[in-house]
Amino acid sequence: MRAIDDTTRDLLADTWERWARCCSDLTSEQWSAPTRCTPWDVHALVAHACPELSLFDHIDDHLLNTDAAVGDGASMLRTFNAPGGVAHTTADDLAQTALSDAVTLRPADAVTRFNDCARAARAVTLPGRSTISYPVVGSATLAAVADVALVEATVHLLDLVDAVGGVGPSTGAVEATRDVLIAVPDPTAAVEILAGRVTPSCALPVIR
Repeated sequence: MRAIDDTTRDLLADTWERWARCCSDLTSEQWSAPTRCTPWDVHALVAHACPELSLFDHIDDHLLNTDAAVGDGASMLRTFNAPGGVAHTTADDLAQTALSDAVTLRPADAVTRFNDCARAARAVTLPGRSTISYPVVGSATLAAVADVALVEATVHLLDLVDAVGGVGPSTGAVEATRDVLIAVPDPTAAVEILAGRVTPSCALPVIR
């Protein structure tokens, strides 16, 4: 089980700060530009990716004195993206929620939220093995939650850059995201795909 450490926290915080810089530079035309995450425009993509400071305010309230059901980000993503998992069953609802949230979200609000959550991430001192209650899986380590948050922030920042350019994720964030995602599929399938023995369609994509 990989513990959340200064590197993980810093990568996540830095990625959110890059989001803030991108949002602060968006023009009105870019704010409404289409993205490859149909049906979202940039406005809706930002609304989906924008973290809530309340997530950090309530960590202590959700601490559990038990072993976690999920100990790493790859396992959590594997559960979410399994056939019939929440990544599929709630996809339409998540898409609509982002569209609805975008109605009231202003660029300045997004900048504030990304920067505030970056500071909060760096302030977390609990070890990664700490267990918290978590939707769907019941309980997870902070390390697993941090992994998934970094994957989400990094992948969607790449979506933003694809749509309008701007500051992309750091090399460290991309490499860490790659390491989580490569651990999601069955190991044998991943090896055979990377070695060119089987078609990627048998196991990819690993997340929706």
